[in-house]
Amino acid sequence: MLSKGFRILWLKLRTEENKHFYLSFPVPLYIFQELLDCTLDLLKLACLFARNRSNPDSSLSLTVYTVKEFVQITMKLLDSLTEDGPYNLVDVTAHKVKISVGIR
Repeated sequence: MLSKGFRILWLKLRTEENKHFYLSFPVPLYIFQELLDCTLDLLKLACLFARNRSNPDSSLSLTVYTVKEFVQITMKLLDSLTEDGPYNLVDVTAHKVKISVGIR
């Protein structure tokens, strides 16, 4: 995990009215990756005991296999976010409030 580098999802909030208010919140991405990896291990174990098809009597067509695929896709998305150098995901200013989300 750490061979790819230490990436942080950096959330920033600033208002133009109050120059002294500035919120900066760093979230290490490896935390999300580790949580998804643990969840994937649990889902693989659950797949051993779950049926491959959804119940036709149920209105919910979500199975353990579907959730497992969703977690795998989310892990690939996080890997693609951390491959390149630092960049901004969101940089928006509206109603005198500036919000910035970036990968550092």
